[in-house]
Amino acid sequence: MRLPALRGRPLARYAGPIAAALVVVAAAAGVVVASDHQDTPLVEMNQRFDVNDVYAFPGSTPDRIALVLGTSSPLTPARTPTARFGTVNEALYQIKVDNNGDGVEDLVFQVTFAGNDRQTVRLVGPVRPNQTGTANTLVTNPARTLTGRTGEILGSPTGVQLFAGPRDDPFFIDLEAFFRILPDREPVNGPLSQIPQGPLTFRPQGQAVDFVRGINDLAIVIELPVSMLSDGGRRSRFGIWGTTSMMRSAGAI
Repeated sequence: MRLPALRGRPLARYAGPIAAALVVVAAAAGVVVASDHQDTPLVEMNQRFDVNDVYAFPGSTPDRIALVLGTSSPLTPARTPTARFGTVNEALYQIKVDNNGDGVEDLVFQVTFAGNDRQTVRLVGPVRPNQTGTANTLVTNPARTLTGRTGEILGSPTGVQLFAGPRDDPFFIDLEAFFRILPDREPVNGPLSQIPQGPLTFRPQGQAVDFVRGINDLAIVIELPVSMLSDGGRRSRFGIWGTTSMMRSAGAI
């Protein structure tokens, strides 16, 4: 895994997904991406639950694949050092894999966090889920787990590797122009509501503005042999999507 510069728990039920993004990828594919920043008022005001992007692209060797779930954007450089993932009592982050084409997850990666300062991260997966669909529980006694500190590369370069921490948000959008074209998409509250609206015209060629330039997100990056997802190469195409789910409390969301 190369990154650009910049204890088991009892069964717990999570409601969700609060946010999700989907990609479809071939086992030997190039880059496939999707973007879904701040898609509901709830996640706009609670950024740690927001799924910004899900990426799937070739890993550090031809037989490996990298999966990325981005969350919590936009983070300014000033806010980045104190940004935190939702803890296990709040949030469950998952990357789900359908490897037989039926649109239902066959494998999941479950990622949880603990602590409020230097957080610890726990990855379970890829494993078969306890349930499919929108309500999930933590897999107990999993065969594959990684545990360590955020901001560090964990695991083996020949097996599953994990990084969780701040990264430069790779998404590109001229958000001011986007809101001019689709003004009903501009939020009425929060920082994005302060973006000015100019005349409804295209910018001159080469003068597009990257709104997220210098903006960060919190990324969950997993790299592993593609054979662990594609059933030993017998299934060459599979779907990948990411979700965040909120912990249920006394049966309520």
